[in-house]
Amino acid sequence: MRVLVRNIFAVTVVACAAVFTGCTTHPSPQQTMVDDRYLMYKETYKAYKEAEERYLNLLFNIERMPEEEELWIMKREQMQELMQLRELMLQARGELDDAMKTWEKHLMDVQAEVKKAQVQQSSPNFRGRDAQRTSPGQLLPGEVPNTRR
Repeated sequence: MRVLVRNIFAVTVVACAAVFTGCTTHPSPQQTMVDDRYLMYKETYKAYKEAEERYLNLLFNIERMPEEEELWIMKREQMQELMQLRELMLQARGELDDAMKTWEKHLMDVQAEVKKAQVQQSSPNFRGRDAQRTSPGQLLPGEVPNTRR
């Protein structure tokens, strides 16, 4: 149970961090997918906790009135519901993890593009077309080497 609570806390922290580290004012499709998957996981977890609470109350009632056959039938049904909700919750968690991996890959791609753009900045020592050169003898696209003698 502690592991589940710790995992939920970690997901919450990651989701909050993800919201604050958005690249632009408009979320990327990957970020939107993470947000949707997180909400789905959060809702399935909430439903699971509610079902678990009902199950514990039912167990308490069975302990007080063990002769009630209806309570035993309800216990079986509640256990099945708990198992189904657990599977749904685990599936939602897997989808959330996949969406987060996709988003992280997207962020790394964006960072690589930004880094590439920063590397290609022009030299402050030159003006115009010469500023695009990384070395004095470099030919730029469309230039022909000077072959006149």
